[in-house]
Amino acid sequence: MYLAAAVQKAAKGSPLAMSFTKSKLLKNFRFPSKASYGIVASKGKRVKIGFLSLKILKSPDACNRFCFIVKKKNGCAVFRNRCRRVLRPIFFNEAKNFKEPLWIMATVEMSRANADWKALRACGVEAARKVAGE
Repeated sequence: MYLAAAVQKAAKGSPLAMSFTKSKLLKNFRFPSKASYGIVASKGKRVKIGFLSLKILKSPDACNRFCFIVKKKNGCAVFRNRCRRVLRPIFFNEAKNFKEPLWIMATVEMSRANADWKALRACGVEAARKVAGE
């Protein structure tokens, strides 16, 4: 757990950490276990911004961790993956501005029928900045 925190601190300014290739650095931003999803879902503070519903919990392991949830009923796999690809860099880049380490579960509440990628990106930026300001 503490190794992940050290890697995140070392990678804050590096362009390598924010390049979205399959990297072990990016895996440090994932939740550590299935149980952690339930903990954030039940104990996290809920914030709704546009198409996003966030559950935010102070980090128990001193690392910023994120998960992006898009339900199957919202659209096909291509749509769900694109939602994650839009949101992931926004939150990863904004993580360095958080006052304290957080675990964030972001649920996308947008269907494929009304997909507006610019609006989703704007909601993501607004949400990340709001979290950073808290």
